[in-house]
Amino acid sequence: MINAFIDEIYHTALSGGAVMFPILLVGAFGFYYLYCGFSGLIPVHKALRMAGVMAKVAPLLGLLGTVTGMVQTFKIITIYGNQNPVLMADGISEALITTQSGLIIAFPIMLLSQRLSDKTTSQR
Repeated sequence: MINAFIDEIYHTALSGGAVMFPILLVGAFGFYYLYCGFSGLIPVHKALRMAGVMAKVAPLLGLLGTVTGMVQTFKIITIYGNQNPVLMADGISEALITTQSGLIIAFPIMLLSQRLSDKTTSQR
């Protein structure tokens, strides 16, 4: 069960194209800064600032993946025409997966940033 889940994540990441690695990296750093802020490893204001940056960058990288996926799709259409949808599926898949990944990473970082901010203001 877990191996199938890990395989699915791996194949989804590969389908996301070249933009997928920066999206995942931004997500990892965003959650790391939130963890450091909650645990007190770094000052909360620094953790909130960096997590906020990561939450804003993730959807933009998702948008970049959308554009690169659609450019790839149009290149395929230019070369082969639109008679074979299987050839276009890779570009469309890249576009959708990167958009989804950027949003999936940004939403929890934004919500947890707000929670950390609320936690710090209630302690004052």
